[in-house]
Amino acid sequence: MEKMTRHEIRIAGYGGQGVITLSKLLINAAITFDRHQATQAEAYGPASRGGSCWAEVVIEDNPEEVIDYPRTINPEYYVLLSDAAAAAYRSFCNQENVVSIIDPLTVKKFKIRKGIKYEVEAQRIATEEFKLPVIANVILFGALVSLTKLVSVEAGRKTVEKSVPSKVLDLNLRAYERGLEIAKDLLAKQA
Repeated sequence: MEKMTRHEIRIAGYGGQGVITLSKLLINAAITFDRHQATQAEAYGPASRGGSCWAEVVIEDNPEEVIDYPRTINPEYYVLLSDAAAAAYRSFCNQENVVSIIDPLTVKKFKIRKGIKYEVEAQRIATEEFKLPVIANVILFGALVSLTKLVSVEAGRKTVEKSVPSKVLDLNLRAYERGLEIAKDLLAKQA
């Protein structure tokens, strides 16, 4: 069987949770530092903060292939950050070979029989350890990089360095590293 080179990710939650930022971090790491082809699409509900929103990322890691359709068709990864998003995509996540990443603080009810589910406590860690809730998406980014292997750890680190102001760079790099640690622990428990 040929290794799949097109990878699709759907991220969903509410405006203000960093859904779009997370997708942009991922696409920047893929394109700028790992030299993959990638596309990103996003949409908001009627309210940009607090309303539903989603983002899709398609990454093609074979340089000889092109992305012939820029939207997701059958995502293999879901990052769900609200109960509404979890309810909307549960049936898609409940399939073999689909990986779901949720934050248990913001997604209370999410059970699947098939597929793989990872719980990343990004919001709790951002609030308790970093005293900065807004940094949860960088923690999630680190976890996403490590859990999916869609981009290299170094590409993720360079993307964080490029994307945040210098006065908060150290904090964001620590948040990224914390996300990598969380993922490492989750993968060890799964083995």
